[in-house]
Amino acid sequence: MPGPGMPVRVARSGAGTGPGRLRRRCRGLTLVELMAVVVMVAILAAIGTPSFVSLLRTSRVDSEIQSMVGTLQLARSEAIKRGLPVSVCPSGNGTACLGAGNWARGWIAFVDRNGSGTVDAAPPADEVLHYRAGWSATDTFTTPAGASFLTYNRDGFAVLPGGALTMTLRTSPVAADATRCIAINIAGRQTIQRAGEGACQ
Repeated sequence: MPGPGMPVRVARSGAGTGPGRLRRRCRGLTLVELMAVVVMVAILAAIGTPSFVSLLRTSRVDSEIQSMVGTLQLARSEAIKRGLPVSVCPSGNGTACLGAGNWARGWIAFVDRNGSGTVDAAPPADEVLHYRAGWSATDTFTTPAGASFLTYNRDGFAVLPGGALTMTLRTSPVAADATRCIAINIAGRQTIQRAGEGACQ
């Protein structure tokens, strides 16, 4: 206790670390603020998700179409180097051609000595140069009816019905922004096209 004549100090209410000050320091988000954050996250997700899906889709088809371009370039260069026809056809097993132009199941490039569009076993046997397995996606990769294979002759020219060929890759369901085509002319040149360019539909 203070002695006689000494001043008495009185503690002020709310000073120090009392309950009121502690409550002010530990205050969190209100329900309204939390709901606002949730709404903002939902809006950003709604805007970003379709764009991300579209990016994945176009990236996939670009990879698939580039695989075919690489095979065609290989077939052309091998035909010139070997002085023999080299054909490319759809194949599901890497050893034989499919009868229809269902390229999504895979394809092969092979030395096609008689230009028949089939891998012949009779001597001298045709030689498979490259096999690209099909993909699990539902994308379709087709050529017009009657064009179940294409051949490069010894000079590197493409032997094509009508002098030109368009190979079309589409997603399922069809998305115009992800549709890709390979236009091949008689000189053997390949051009990648998007929907609306050239004969790409």
